[in-house]
Amino acid sequence: MRIFFGATLSESTKTQIEKIQEELRNDIDDIRIEARQKLHITLQFIGDFKPEKVESLFSSVRGEIERSRFKSPLTAVNGLSYFPNERVRRGVWIDCQDDGTLGAIAELIKSVTEKFGVIPEKREFKPHITIARFRGEGDRNRKNYIDLQKLWSNGKLFIERFFPKSIALFESTLKASGSEYEILSHVPLIEG
Repeated sequence: MRIFFGATLSESTKTQIEKIQEELRNDIDDIRIEARQKLHITLQFIGDFKPEKVESLFSSVRGEIERSRFKSPLTAVNGLSYFPNERVRRGVWIDCQDDGTLGAIAELIKSVTEKFGVIPEKREFKPHITIARFRGEGDRNRKNYIDLQKLWSNGKLFIERFFPKSIALFESTLKASGSEYEILSHVPLIEG
């Protein structure tokens, strides 16, 4: 089964994100909006994992999170960006920033999952929320490219600072229409 860990968002934060997604849908033709239930901040992508070891993995991560007594970090939004970069543009994400707690949780998860044989990603943790993907492969020459920072800075788009609700273990199922996510289990964060 294909799994990953992520921080979950409140319903009010998801509603604010949906307003931004609607604006993108109006301005970009070939975009596929991520469904409400898929909105999260990825902490560690694991990939294929043996189903019989999933419960033990989550139990170990939950135990470490509870022992560390992480408070839910106040998370700010810095703007919108194309990913993986401005030239290739495969999708759009919201750039997030917190007090370093999400990075500390990601590091904790990485240290626990390494004990289960998971090879960690090499790239540095960058908190973000994927909100849209382009249909097809990345394209350097998308005709309907828009300046996301300009769109963000004109004040039309806004997301209040927020507290992630919990750390969840997600299952990702690949389908012809795209991936579908299901939360298998979660551990609440202590409210700030």
